[in-house]
Amino acid sequence: MITKNRETRIVVILLASIFFLSTLGAANAASNVGASVPQFPVGSGSWNPKVPCSSPWIVRVTDITNNMTGSSSLSNSIFNPGITSPVGTAKRWLTPGNTPSGWTSPGPPCTITNSHGIVAMFVEIDGVKRASLVNEDCTGTYDAVNGGGSNGGSYCDSTFNFYDPGVVPNYSTSCTSASDPSCYGRIHSEIDHDWKAAKYCGASTTCDDAALSSQTTTSSLIDFQGFIYWDPGNLNQAWHSFSGWEIHPLTGWRVHQSNPSLAASFTFSPSSPSVGQAVTFTATVSGGTSPYTFNWNFGDGATGTGNPTTHSYSSSGTFNAQLTVQDSASAMATASRSVSVTQPASPDFSISSSPSSFSLAQGASGSSTITLTSLGGFAGTITLSPSVSPSGPSVSVSPTSVTLTAGSSATSSLTVTTQPATPIGSYTVTVSGTSNTISHSTTVQVIVGSTPDFSISGSPSSMTLAQRSTGTFSVVLTSVNGFSGTVSLSASVSPSGPRMSFSQNPVNLTPGASGSSTLNVRIFNKTQLGTYTITVTGTNGSLSHSITFTVTVA
Repeated sequence: MITKNRETRIVVILLASIFFLSTLGAANAASNVGASVPQFPVGSGSWNPKVPCSSPWIVRVTDITNNMTGSSSLSNSIFNPGITSPVGTAKRWLTPGNTPSGWTSPGPPCTITNSHGIVAMFVEIDGVKRASLVNEDCTGTYDAVNGGGSNGGSYCDSTFNFYDPGVVPNYSTSCTSASDPSCYGRIHSEIDHDWKAAKYCGASTTCDDAALSSQTTTSSLIDFQGFIYWDPGNLNQAWHSFSGWEIHPLTGWRVHQSNPSLAASFTFSPSSPSVGQAVTFTATVSGGTSPYTFNWNFGDGATGTGNPTTHSYSSSGTFNAQLTVQDSASAMATASRSVSVTQPASPDFSISSSPSSFSLAQGASGSSTITLTSLGGFAGTITLSPSVSPSGPSVSVSPTSVTLTAGSSATSSLTVTTQPATPIGSYTVTVSGTSNTISHSTTVQVIVGSTPDFSISGSPSSMTLAQRSTGTFSVVLTSVNGFSGTVSLSASVSPSGPRMSFSQNPVNLTPGASGSSTLNVRIFNKTQLGTYTITVTGTNGSLSHSITFTVTVA
């Protein structure tokens, strides 16, 4: 017998096909996914009465990581940048309600607007398993974002990883390196200590950590709800699945429903197709009873079946592609997405230089690679001619012309030579490429003068961290005497204990400019108390400079 709750959920999903979100958004736009076409199935609401998000997206872990690790997972995920807070870390940012003095409302947003449109930050992930649960980072005060006052006791973060068993067959042997595909299906999660102190989580709530530990095992299938957060400090950590993504705060859990309502979503590739280009549509289905049938309406009058399926658009414009899935019990689910189709570009080519700047001593030579690339099916011969301003160094290219076929690239080498008497100063070398009526150019900045070098500095010089916490130092590299090149960074610590990683490494410098990287320092719960000296070294060929930082673990 179908329960009233299940009937309601099926009705909600069916209404999505007739612009459910547009209707609902007009009534309560602040707390719903919004007036855009949903990218994923929409859940029946928040399980936690303290969380006012009524339309969570039902996603898989791989939808969040976009089947990637590292910084690429952030830049390519539809959920970039995750929840953020203008007043401090978003992890412990509380929702509206009766709050102590100093707390900030409205708390983490239900949605954000990014390049993909209106995207849900509050999500539901069904049918996953958890690893072991650990209580740590215990404290008697609220986080600074929530006022920093006494929380009336001592509350701990309940931390664990959960994972999609369809992607991670065996958790204990998964995610052994950043290139291991099983990392894509794992995500770190925390029942936050501030949420426990505020009675938003903890005993007798939807995010009761004690009940999660006693009522489920590492073999149980569980459903979770929470906010998507990006933690750059743990981007390269194996225990964090070599990804910065977290469900933090986690706001609710339940034992997995054995026969959840049918839900469907789909993706398409390429994301920005042109007229005549084959577009692959791939559906994802959860719930219901297999097998499923897939019917597509591509929005231009054409239809299709199967999964995956392909279609080519014969004209440019924006088309509303729709998917209808029916399971063997005749339940139906729909999903829609907008597909923007553009006209192919006119035949053209691009020209670029690498490096785009470098330094030379008097009486020396340097080079830069000039790259020509076909655009829009361009095919033909490009003649190259170099010039320099002001006059001084001699310049040449070899070869002086390159031939491109459609979609290809080719290179030529620019050589800049100075004489012992060449005046010290800055010179701009321009390389022009011409093919019939099409002409483009690229420039290379050349500094002639004293020996190029770089300097390294950082801040703060020291900090104090608690166990199981993360701190950051800023490392700044500055070009000296026209230095241009790539500086590689390395870090060592004495005695051993803290774990370190850079947000950017190496750092590329151009003449007269500065570049920076953030040194992330991770203190584990077993790190010994004491003082640690961290040495950061920047290297470019024979050039090497260092700076030290001090970390006290208290």
